[in-house]
Amino acid sequence: MADPRMNLYAQPQRLVRIGRRRKLNVNLSGSGGPTVILSAGGGCSTLHWSRVQGPLARTNRVLAFDRAGMGFSDPGPLPRTTSRVLSDLRAALAALDVGPPYVLVGHSMGSFDVRLFAFLHPEEVVGMVLVDPRGNRHKQTSNAAAPSLVPIQRREARELRRKALLARSKPLPGTAEYDALVRGRDPTLTDAVNDALRDLALRPAYWRTLQSELDAANGASDEEVRAAQRQLDIPLIVLSALWAPIPGIPPDEMRALNAAWRASHDELAALSPRGVRRDAPDDVGHMIQLQRPDLVIDAVRDVISASVG
Repeated sequence: MADPRMNLYAQPQRLVRIGRRRKLNVNLSGSGGPTVILSAGGGCSTLHWSRVQGPLARTNRVLAFDRAGMGFSDPGPLPRTTSRVLSDLRAALAALDVGPPYVLVGHSMGSFDVRLFAFLHPEEVVGMVLVDPRGNRHKQTSNAAAPSLVPIQRREARELRRKALLARSKPLPGTAEYDALVRGRDPTLTDAVNDALRDLALRPAYWRTLQSELDAANGASDEEVRAAQRQLDIPLIVLSALWAPIPGIPPDEMRALNAAWRASHDELAALSPRGVRRDAPDDVGHMIQLQRPDLVIDAVRDVISASVG
């Protein structure tokens, strides 16, 4: 049975004004420094930190946020580059008077947000945890390792564009167009949260934003992060998971893909002389924070301890 406390994620947790016409949804809880900032992966929201935020908030102030166009945040101007995400986040921090020091935690594409934050404002950051992060030039390295991935990526890109158009048509329940947008209900979530996820999937702005974020991740955002990259001197933990087998990708290419993924995580760990890579068990996938939240919680606590040690 779904935990009724999950209904926190069926509605905005706190809408923070970051401009004349836009608000960012923020989930702020706990007390004590340093403040832990959680940045979700592509298409994700504060919901995807639900198993991590509560335990961390017992000892520290913790802030999770929905990027513009995700969750309950208002859409932002396109393209949705990492620099624009960071600008929104820092505007929210200022509005809430939540100052440094910060420990930054980024999952997958959300690692772009926290890396750029740390590169541009190193004096404010005392530690970082990257949860199965997307590394530099990810598309190029993954396609070189697994050429069979290229047509799959093209199909996925076409499908994403199609969904943005479908959402604009306001499809009705029971139609193929509706089913293409709305996933089946998740029995681990409450009815209210499932309803909120359904409503999000029917918003054209959600699909436009997601497409823009992913395009930027392969272009402008990747370039922004690499251009700002600098050596850090903070405790840094990179949590690394293996890719699950992908239909259409031969086993030898999957091995090469996983080797390239882990190598990119070694590169990120090397951003600091105090950086390390920790491998998740083989049965844990990309969503480490949901499958094994203890791994993320322990990493954040270890970084906090090292930052004050």
